[in-house]
Amino acid sequence: MDEKAIKREIADILEVEEDELNPENRLEEYEAWDSIAVLAIISLVSENKGVFLHADDINKLNTVGDLFNLLG
Repeated sequence: MDEKAIKREIADILEVEEDELNPENRLEEYEAWDSIAVLAIISLVSENKGVFLHADDINKLNTVGDLFNLLG
């Protein structure tokens, strides 16, 4: 998955426009960052990396940049 696709997927999960994503933004600042978003990230990682993460693993992430790094 390339960087543009990662950004598109994260924006979709967080229910924002791609240009609103900034690596320094804290995930908790997004209204859509909830248990459903965590499940979506788990699914995305599983599909693209072949690795299954637990919700605890995702909840340790703090920023959009952490998501980029996880998926990149």
